Amino acid sequence: MITVIGIFADPALAEQAADYLLANFFERENVDVHTDSEGEAETDRVGEFFTHLYDDVDAASHYASLARQGTVITVHAASTREAQEAVDVFNNHGAAEVNADEGRSLTVEQVVPDERRLKGH
Repeated sequence: MITVIGIFADPALAEQAADYLLANFFERENVDVHTDSEGEAETDRVGEFFTHLYDDVDAASHYASLARQGTVITVHAASTREAQEAVDVFNNHGAAEVNADEGRSLTVEQVVPDERRLKGH
């Protein structure tokens, strides 16, 4: 399983990206949309999500900080091809640049347990 993460500063662009994914053969159960507007409990959830994906505390903190400022879409892809399609959708729909090395989306070859996924708006 490959987890692809797009962080969007503009919630409307995030919604367009999610709609495009769902209209183009991505299964709803493999696409999560999360906007951190739920308060501090949700902030901890965002931090836990990135800490699960990254052993590097600084990297996890960096990505969590970006995610708290916008909308996060995660795609749980079954193949490299599907992951690349998600990356292309994120790039084409205005995902925020996360850093010079990663570009506009993050791809992590790791399964995210259901209880750690960022589900819901």
